Amino acid sequence: MAFTMPASHPYISPMVARKKPSKPAEHRWQISLIKATPAKYLGSVDAPDEAAAIEAAAREFTIDDTLKNRLVARRES
Repeated sequence: MAFTMPASHPYISPMVARKKPSKPAEHRWQISLIKATPAKYLGSVDAPDEAAAIEAAAREFTIDDTLKNRLVARRES
């Protein structure tokens, strides 16, 4: 007994290719340093999540380890 496709979908093959898992999407994050009010805007970085954005910003903007906990990342829309 052979497999037959329904007449409404003659162009779809019985075997569908699976999507390859992709890496997480990179987003643009605005980085600010909170030292006083208002916070100082440093710039933007690309990263998949907030923690990675803060790490990337600390490297890119040469932020000392003592001030790294004062970095804030806000995802751009």
